[in-house]
Amino acid sequence: MLRVQTRKRGGIMKIGENKVVAWIIKYMMQLAKELLEDTAELGPYYYIQGMGLFLPKIEAALDSRSKGYKTTIEIPMEEAYGDYDEELVEELTKADFADFEDIYEGMEFVVELEDGSEMVAVITEIDGDKVYTDSNHPFSGRNLLFEVEVADVREATDEELEHGHVHGYDDEE
Repeated sequence: MLRVQTRKRGGIMKIGENKVVAWIIKYMMQLAKELLEDTAELGPYYYIQGMGLFLPKIEAALDSRSKGYKTTIEIPMEEAYGDYDEELVEELTKADFADFEDIYEGMEFVVELEDGSEMVAVITEIDGDKVYTDSNHPFSGRNLLFEVEVADVREATDEELEHGHVHGYDDEE
């Protein structure tokens, strides 16, 4: 069996700032071990280490690790996505969605805040003219357990660093 590893100057490439990490990850509720998400069937998830796009505790746990590394990381809700905030649940009307061609339960949309930042919300219920939305992160209010396996590590391209996200793991996109 041919085994190929990404190497950097005589050694295995380690996770560090501006490295693209391909990982397989399972999110679970810590106490109930209820599986919330598993990327194993879809293939690895990709992110650029050090850009602050993922939970800091996970990035710290993976720093200086290499392909094949496996770990379990427990993160309390305060260090993950925070408490569930009832103030982020709103009752709107269908008229508030006049710019949308169609709305449906489970639909995600972006809300622009007063300070110019954006937040994702989801329609949780439609009852007649009333539309209920929730802007909480889906995993807020939960202590989380992450099972992580590093599938690969490579240098981020200049374009990826400029845009702040991975364009294609095989560098063809």
